Amino acid sequence: MRVEGGRRTVSLALFAVGLGLLVVGGFVQFNDTSGFGSDRWIYPLGLLAVVPAVAAVVVAWPEPRARLSLGIVLGVLTVAMIWQDIANDGFRFVWNQNEGELQQLELVLFVLAFVLLTTAGARLGGGRWLVRAAAYLVGTVVVTLVVTVIGMVYYGETACADDAEECLAPLAGIFWGAAAVVACLVAVLVIELILWTRRRRKAAEVTGR
Repeated sequence: MRVEGGRRTVSLALFAVGLGLLVVGGFVQFNDTSGFGSDRWIYPLGLLAVVPAVAAVVVAWPEPRARLSLGIVLGVLTVAMIWQDIANDGFRFVWNQNEGELQQLELVLFVLAFVLLTTAGARLGGGRWLVRAAAYLVGTVVVTLVVTVIGMVYYGETACADDAEECLAPLAGIFWGAAAVVACLVAVLVIELILWTRRRRKAAEVTGR
């Protein structure tokens, strides 16, 4: 129990240190209505903040309860960021050129929190389906992002002239990404159906014996 509590405490403390460094370094702002808040960044502190943040995950990972606690904290942080992103026009959290970077960070934090929570839940008796859920989410996100980028590049090279003032490549990428999400969902349903069929078959064989 001491080891479990120690890992949980250390991981949360490391995460708090990383978040604190971002705040001190000016990477978290609530009143940046000018859009030039990145001028106030202290870059060394931002780079330094990555170290305890990564270390927090590394320390928590071997212990399910520590992983669960860190996942909850990350989930709360993600929800708070999304809320501020929607409600506060001056909110800036480690994005530089456009707010799309903030949404990307929110997505990364959400996926990380989901993986921590589901894998911890599986280790604590929640079932292997939680691990599969984490794998499905990570796979879907990766495939969607890759397909979106491919769609943008392909449309930009084939349908947009070099001197065109407007290009719908980003919109095309979104459509490609949406199609990838649908394809991944279908793949997940097929995989789960196959696994369910195998489980029923094995159960029938055991019962028949």
